[in-house]
Amino acid sequence: MNECLIWEKSTRPNGYGQTFVDGKNHAAHRVAWMALYGEIPKGKVIDHQCHNEAAAKGECDGGKCIHRRCFNPNHLRLTTPKENTLAGMHAIDVKGGFKCGHSMVQENIMTRKNGVRECAECNRIRSRLNYKKKKA
Repeated sequence: MNECLIWEKSTRPNGYGQTFVDGKNHAAHRVAWMALYGEIPKGKVIDHQCHNEAAAKGECDGGKCIHRRCFNPNHLRLTTPKENTLAGMHAIDVKGGFKCGHSMVQENIMTRKNGVRECAECNRIRSRLNYKKKKA
């Protein structure tokens, strides 16, 4: 695998490179994929293999790492959201747990549409509290 191509321009708050195409904001790695391979099928996401390999070697702990800015099509692959999360489990293993103290085990990981991983247990606690507030 050759070197990462790092997006040096604008980035999203979650660390992914961004660019405008036809007046719309798109993730740079998705634009690179579509330019080479065509549309991304519904229900699929683009996974950064460079991140998975670096995390497996202990060189990257995930989060807003440099690999989110990689747009090298040779480093990208089509996958389901679940497979993408599982591929990033190496980074989770390196981190050990969420900042809240809950374990980063597969059952406790909630992945938002923007790719941010959150603690599912904390989300359940927040939901219960919000429900009780509304009911009161």
